[in-house]
Amino acid sequence: VRENVLLILKDAATGRVEKLVQARNLVTNDGAEYYAENGTNSVPTYTFFKGKLALASSYKAAEVATATLGLLTFGSGTSGIRNFDSGYPKTDDTDTDNTGAGVRVATYRRTYTTAEANFTIKALAICRNGATTNPAASATLRKILNYLTLSAAQQITKTSSQTLKAFVNHTFSG
Repeated sequence: VRENVLLILKDAATGRVEKLVQARNLVTNDGAEYYAENGTNSVPTYTFFKGKLALASSYKAAEVATATLGLLTFGSGTSGIRNFDSGYPKTDDTDTDNTGAGVRVATYRRTYTTAEANFTIKALAICRNGATTNPAASATLRKILNYLTLSAAQQITKTSSQTLKAFVNHTFSG
């Protein structure tokens, strides 16, 4: 699996692109298990297709294959944890903003409005539906499909005058 992330920050009034970030992310062990089980027509142990994209204001550790949602910090509130856009995930994405789309690419997309995720984004992950950062909750609710920490140059400070479209593309080579 080759994996990449594309973040597009736009001025909400003009639609002008203010920042474009392309980065590679890590598919976690739980994410690899999910894809392997789907590829063998097995019922996945952990489901991510009805999950959410989680943007974080901080992180506790760099990317590791054993990462969980507990490594991310969401500050005051969880406006960065949102359901995928309608129709996602999908393959062969037709959104022209997505430069990583293809027939062997699983694409996850979330478009954040001016009212969502207004903070400096330092990390992201795809988490399960019902996900929680509560350490007392079931460990299965803290599973994540992928994990990415952004370098200082890649970090995005989003404000209420901007929108953010986030793509996570996982490419399968054959």
